[in-house]
Formats: sequence, structure tokens, C-alpha cells
Amino acid sequence: MKKTIQILTAFFIFNASLATASPTLVSAKWVKENLNKIVLVDLSDQSQYQKFHLPNAIYVKYNWLIKPQGGIALSGGKNYMVKVLSQLGISQNDHIVIYDNMGNLDASRLYWELIKLNHQKVSMLDGGLVAWVLANYPVTQKTVPKKATQYIANNTNFEDKYTADKNDVLTAIKDKNTLILDTRSKAEYLGNKKNKKQRTGHIPTALFFPWEVSVDGKNGYQQRDDKAVDEFLSYLKITDKTQPIIAYCNSGHRAARVFTLLKSQGFDSIKLYDASMQEWEISKANPLKIGKNP
Repeated sequence: MKKTIQILTAFFIFNASLATASPTLVSAKWVKENLNKIVLVDLSDQSQYQKFHLPNAIYVKYNWLIKPQGGIALSGGKNYMVKVLSQLGISQNDHIVIYDNMGNLDASRLYWELIKLNHQKVSMLDGGLVAWVLANYPVTQKTVPKKATQYIANNTNFEDKYTADKNDVLTAIKDKNTLILDTRSKAEYLGNKKNKKQRTGHIPTALFFPWEVSVDGKNGYQQRDDKAVDEFLSYLKITDKTQPIIAYCNSGHRAARVFTLLKSQGFDSIKLYDASMQEWEISKANPLKIGKNP
């Protein structure tokens, strides 16, 4: 009987945690209707934030999410992010909605950090500031005074689940079941044989998956609709949402936007190679490939 109660308790706790999980994307209409129930975080350029932003939005500079290590811009990890969130006055129970003015390119980095912390209620405003303005919703120049809190991190975090390192990538190159996605520009992916000063090209087996695929510039910088995303995924023959994926760019910036795109589509075995090309291209022991073929 006691064992049965323990099993049922674990079941209800598990399902309760699922119930608190939030969608990756929420609409401008939803945000407007829930302004008093959420904590808005603005990762737009600081000059843009000073001109106008969403009511009650907290400003966060992208660089605050980065902690350089050995000359490479990286995530500061769990303890660092707990400190940042505490200084911003954000608690573990807040429903955080993040946005920027670049199709959530910068916002995605904070989303990735919060997902690693297993923060249950975190979403992004689909289309960010652009979608909000196009909907004729109110903006303000008023800033929100910061009241420091003590963010208490979940006992279970997903640092390892959603972060890849160099060794993970080296293993993935030889593993046919793991996809590597290069989210940079076409020129960066192709590389340049004539460039003798710098190693160029892409990681062998990596598919070209430019981060811009995530954003519909003709539709208020909202994320592309499911049909368009599905067509691109089908073109790349990416159909298994349980398949391990590693995304990279130059510094983990653009790859974070692809991370959020795939997360919103139901993919959950995604890792961000945080150090990306800023680390990979340093050593000649790390292979690079020139040209359009993976």
C-alpha cells in the first residue's frame, strides 16, 4: 500500500510539473491580456529600449548572459545565471516572457539559459517588439526599478542535456544518428580556400541551417509558420523529433535561435555547442570542410 501511494505521489508530482511548463512562443495578444501575470524581459538594443519598450519590461543586455572563459564567450553556467536573475529581481516562480527587436535572436539566448535551469514558466513573445508595435499595443519609456531577489534554482537542471562541448561534436561527426546543424551564413558555411590567415568552412557532416529560417521578415518578424518550417525540415530529411541534434554558429548566438525554433516544434534532444567556431577553428586537430557538401 505504501509503495502504491509513493508511485501515485510521484505520478502527480510529475504531471504537475508538466502542467506548469509553458509554450515556447506566445502571441502579442496573449501578452497584452496577461501583462499583470508575467515578467517581461527586453533584450533589444539598449538605445531601442530607451526609446520605447513594452510596459513593465526589464532591460537585459545580451552581454550580461555571457561570461568569457579562456578568451571565449561562453555561458557562465548555473551559479552565474542564478546571480544574474537574482540581481534582476526575477524569481523561480515567475512566468518570464522574453522578447527583442530582432526576431528573438538575442532573446533566444536567455530562453536557452532558463531552459537549462529547468525554469518551468518561460516563453518568448512571437515577433518580439515588432509584432507588438504592429498590433498597436501600448509602449512606454518608463523603466522598472530593480528589486534584488534570491532566485532559487530547480534541483534538477539540464545543463548537460542542452549543452554540447567539443568532444560531443567530435563524436557526432562519426555518429550517423546525430545531426550537426550550421546556423551561420552561406558564405561562412562554404568557407574560402584562398583565406590563408584563418581556417574557414564548416564542421564535417554539418547541414546548412541558417538561423534566418526561423524568422518571417514579411510577417512582423514572427517565427515562420509550421508548414514553412516542416517543408524546410523535410528538405533536409529531418523528420525524427527524438533524433539527437547539435547546433552551432560562431559564438552560440545564432544557434540559440535555431534551438528555440526546434524546441517549439517538439524537438527535445537538442544541444547548443556554446563555444562553436570561436573554439573549433583554433586547433587544426578539429576538422573543417570547404564547400557545399556536408
